[in-house]
Amino acid sequence: MRGRKTLIIILVVLINLAFVGYLLLNNMRKSAQETEPIVPETATPLPYVGIVVSAQDPIPRGWRFTSGDGAASVKQWPIDELPSAGYFSSLEQLDNMYAVEDIPIGRPILQSMLSEKPIAAFPEGRVGYGVPMDVQGGLGWHIQEGDHVDVLAAIKLVNTDPEFQSRMPNLFQTIPEPAGAGEASVMSLSGVYGRFETLPNGTAAMILPNGDPFAQVVVQMTVQDAIVWRVGAQHTVDTGETAVVPEATVAATPAPSGGIIPQPQSQQPAVASSAVPLTRGDVELVTLLVTPQDALILKYFYEIGADLDLVLRAPNDTNYWITGAVGSRYILDRYQIPQTPSDLPVAPTDLRIPLELTPFATPSPAAGE
Repeated sequence: MRGRKTLIIILVVLINLAFVGYLLLNNMRKSAQETEPIVPETATPLPYVGIVVSAQDPIPRGWRFTSGDGAASVKQWPIDELPSAGYFSSLEQLDNMYAVEDIPIGRPILQSMLSEKPIAAFPEGRVGYGVPMDVQGGLGWHIQEGDHVDVLAAIKLVNTDPEFQSRMPNLFQTIPEPAGAGEASVMSLSGVYGRFETLPNGTAAMILPNGDPFAQVVVQMTVQDAIVWRVGAQHTVDTGETAVVPEATVAATPAPSGGIIPQPQSQQPAVASSAVPLTRGDVELVTLLVTPQDALILKYFYEIGADLDLVLRAPNDTNYWITGAVGSRYILDRYQIPQTPSDLPVAPTDLRIPLELTPFATPSPAAGE
């Protein structure tokens, strides 16, 4: 009987020890789990590719890309949202290219949006007006489509009679008075109206002009920031030949994570028609894009026979200049030119024949053409 009780006590003690051991082991596991750092699950990052996007809002049509102009920047772009083809990977690829359309900010710049030739922008609110220009006024025909220019105008001013609106001096004709009894008839006189003065010897005399009066020439900068749209009636003649022009292509290369990353590869040739520039004449029609009011100003200058010249603006210069009209008085005062004749015992004479522009020689057609 006593042996059975002893066995029961031993079993109870073993069960209690086992339970206590279980509790201790369970607590040790929990403490180990609490002290062990939790490592978050990392998602596989999507691969990106650096492409050129617009950094200006917007890049206007006709914009000429140059290094450091800030119009574009390189941005990392997800490959699953890349354009199918024709994007650029570096800013150097855009140098001396022209935008053929307005490019909003943040939009990828594609090859289809650019051209190697100047593009004349035709912004809203402008009209085209043709102005005949000679070689000097057209800057030796160095102006190109898309250039921004200002218009210089030279106008001749003559003195006029405010009432007659005719050139001075006036003509006059006297009206003879009726002759009285025993008086001789008085003849009418006519001629150029001058002025009466008394000569040094006391004789009264009428002073008349010696020839036609000199016209006063005034020069001023008028229409500003006009855009050259066309030079001449036609720019190029198609020869029917073909030329090779670069076209960007995209090839696929494996990504480190196993995906595919398109990468710009060497440019492939594309076929385009070649053109030969026309020979410019002595006078060409230059079509300018101006505001409607400036078009009326150019029309007025043309009707009064003003002499017009173009001056070329710096690229992307939109300043409006306030200038003063230049005439004889301006030149004499600004450069302190004496207004009295010199009494020096010597005088300058011609050193060389003044330079003059000669007309372009028109090339003769080749034999058999």
